[in-house]
Amino acid sequence: MPFTDLDICNLAIDRVPGDRIDALNEESPLGGFCFVNYPHKRDFILSKYRWTFANAVALLSRIDPAADPNEPRPCEHKFAKPGDLVGAVHDWRVSADPAASRGRPYVMESGGFFWSDTAPLYVEYTAMRREDTWPAWFRQLVVTAFAADLADFCQLSTKARDLRSEAWGTPGENGEGGLYASARNEDARLAPQRQLIAGVDAGPLVQARWAGGSPFAGRGWEVQG
Repeated sequence: MPFTDLDICNLAIDRVPGDRIDALNEESPLGGFCFVNYPHKRDFILSKYRWTFANAVALLSRIDPAADPNEPRPCEHKFAKPGDLVGAVHDWRVSADPAASRGRPYVMESGGFFWSDTAPLYVEYTAMRREDTWPAWFRQLVVTAFAADLADFCQLSTKARDLRSEAWGTPGENGEGGLYASARNEDARLAPQRQLIAGVDAGPLVQARWAGGSPFAGRGWEVQG
């Protein structure tokens, strides 16, 4: 069964428990709360960690700075942000293949755009992923974390505390335990094994091992653009 944002909210409501909603924008207290708060919780959890399942690499689209002559021009090239960008950028480079990129280009953000003197420009980032593409362990984390917020909204303080502990761990774990820690461990299984980069990580033995080839072939990350 494909999951939607409504399904995630209703699964969270079931944990409180409460009456399920028919739409995120329905005229009910829980519907209104989900409509306003669920997107923020989803984006927060997606951007909290560099999830392998949501990692993407994209070639940024260039925009002609001359289109707005009154706009400050801090760098030569102006780029549009990826429409599915969530949170911060992980890396900038001049090629989709990190082994082919030497040095990190300087990039700044201004006026809702990226600017750089380097072109073309690739970005590695966490991309928005629809609920029906989430791994089960990530879905469980989001449901439980949002259920804690719903319990707070319903003034069920003990329930909220228990759900928050289940999602994020004990206070001593500072939000790094619970289902979040389990999700990170599961996500790590999807990550490509780190490879040494000839000329950066090692000397003749590593270079001989790779025989001049790219150790990053088949990393499995989505390349967009």
